[in-house]
Amino acid sequence: MRELFLDIGELGWSLYLSAHMKWLKAKGQSVPAIMTFPDRECLYEDIAPEIFWVPDSFYDDFDGSLQNCFGLYGVKVEKLREYFNSMFLGYFYISEKQPLSCGNWKKIFIDQMLFEAYPYKRKFRQGKEILVFPRYRKKWPFASRNLPRVLYIDLLIRLCDENKDCVIKTMGTRSGAYNITEKEVARNNYKNWVGKTANLQAVIERFQVAICTIGGTSSLPKLALLQGVPSFIIGHEPERFKTDENWLDTKVGFYEVSSVGYNILHYIVNSRDCYCINKIIDFVKECQ
Repeated sequence: MRELFLDIGELGWSLYLSAHMKWLKAKGQSVPAIMTFPDRECLYEDIAPEIFWVPDSFYDDFDGSLQNCFGLYGVKVEKLREYFNSMFLGYFYISEKQPLSCGNWKKIFIDQMLFEAYPYKRKFRQGKEILVFPRYRKKWPFASRNLPRVLYIDLLIRLCDENKDCVIKTMGTRSGAYNITEKEVARNNYKNWVGKTANLQAVIERFQVAICTIGGTSSLPKLALLQGVPSFIIGHEPERFKTDENWLDTKVGFYEVSSVGYNILHYIVNSRDCYCINKIIDFVKECQ
């Protein structure tokens, strides 16, 4: 039987798994096959010998289970292993090195990860964009890190007014981001692309013309940093995003809130007096 890795957890953790597989290939070691979502296939092309998509039954059998680290929130690792091993009975087995939770993964992958920018498949040389990732999760505990919708709207208006030579673009999935319409911002240089990218590769392609990205503590700002794009992040773990997961030492700005203080920004009345937004505007100027 052949070895198989699973990528069914949070997107940010896919970057670790992909980096480990890159390391294996660079060292001339055997690289397992991968099973993941269609959207993430681009992370493993030219790395994994075989790529499988999770079956349709997975979405039904684990309906409502939230992605958490390498696995699913509230679903035991043993259940996931049994589920997928039975699917490939006699052909593949889930690797013993496969992390399917938040714990112990560093003991497996430590010093065995190779972080590199993902390749662009379409070349964009013209254009000038500022990408904003308005993360929004509906269910707890992940909803605790949602920044206020009004903060993003105020920020988008400021960005549009002060960067008229740029397209200000929001990006993300409809299930994981605020869908802030053009009408809400009412600026000609604002484009709402939430839910309008075909896959993750389409998001990666936009980094070629991005002067910077802005978002909360989620996977897309980390991915932007990995692509060498300066990024400003709002959250409660500055060292994680500025150093630990800024693998290429890309320019980064950070506004720190407490782990239970994301919603305190709801009390902003006038965005022009908001230190957080002013700090972002200054960061964007530095990236021009």
